[in-house]
Amino acid sequence: MTACPQPDPDPGPCPDPSSGPGDPPATGWPPDTAPGPGLRLDRPAELIAAVPVLLGFHPRDSLVLVSVTGPHLDDRLGLTVRVDLPRSSASARRVCREAVGVLTGERPARALALVVRDPGPAGPGPRRSRRDVGAAARRELLDAGIEPIAALWATGTRAGDRWGCFDLPCTCGGLLPDAASTTLGITAAVRDGRAVLPDRAAVLAPLDSDAGTRRRRARLRDTGAAPARVGAATGTALLDACLDEAAASRLVVDDRLALALCGALDVGDVRDEALRHCLGRRAADAEQLWAVLVAALPSPQRAHPLALLAVCALLRGDGALATGATERALAERPDHVLAGVVAASLHGTRDPRSPAARWAGPGGLRRLLTAMLDPHAPDDTAAR
Repeated sequence: MTACPQPDPDPGPCPDPSSGPGDPPATGWPPDTAPGPGLRLDRPAELIAAVPVLLGFHPRDSLVLVSVTGPHLDDRLGLTVRVDLPRSSASARRVCREAVGVLTGERPARALALVVRDPGPAGPGPRRSRRDVGAAARRELLDAGIEPIAALWATGTRAGDRWGCFDLPCTCGGLLPDAASTTLGITAAVRDGRAVLPDRAAVLAPLDSDAGTRRRRARLRDTGAAPARVGAATGTALLDACLDEAAASRLVVDDRLALALCGALDVGDVRDEALRHCLGRRAADAEQLWAVLVAALPSPQRAHPLALLAVCALLRGDGALATGATERALAERPDHVLAGVVAASLHGTRDPRSPAARWAGPGGLRRLLTAMLDPHAPDDTAAR
């Protein structure tokens, strides 16, 4: 599952870019929806074309939920969630319920459901386009108190791919424009700075490293070297020094330093400090350090940095990387507490009305970790 919070588009008036080939007129989609100055809900093709920018990769065989916050006249993009399409209609509602459960932690007003599936040479049709998933997503959104804007399908998310609407009697559809030619696509790319990768596998590739890095990990494992034993003060100082090196683009971690950091993260107080960095202004430096440690340490010693990497990734909106890191951390240590916490935020809750819904998604994870680190911190849930 991929969950990505997004920055707001520019609040100023949007120019009226020309429609893509075959795009319907800009009026009447969906009925009675007035587009706000920050987001044009009356141009579905542009919103679909921007999905890879929002996710960081081109989804395939996926259900994508794009949430919208704010009143109708001031629409803003919220969390974007992606899950694999269910294999059968029997499991469609369960998969959609879990995806909507992640949205509930962000409390969106509305959401759009998009089914991405290449129907093959036969072309798009109700069954090949998975209308059952679109209908199940609409039902689950309504059950969660989230207004469904529309249920759409697309054969892909690249320029020229076909798209259409599941909602009857709506007949809108056409070919997708290039995201780089749309206001929403440009705004999301500039604000987020995320490169669009060809697929989810490319996002996860750094977790498994190249052949040379894997051989280095194997050599370290075969030596039987154990993580260094360090105290809380020494471990915290070592962590701060590495973050300084990362900030200055000088971070180099050899085997000895990797084992020392691994030992430091075995200390509870140091792990708490590491989490605070994930939540604070040094999150980018921390994520760089965790990624280097994931590459340097053998299994199961890399479980701590994998879980910390998952935290940083989810909080900044890279749900694909967060999911991959969490899965690998739990594979190495099934009882890893932090990895389990991230997994719970990623998967949300099957009951959107459950108290656990407040911990779903990136916002829910931030609230939960803040409460864990400082039980006396004010809870902003009521304010939200």
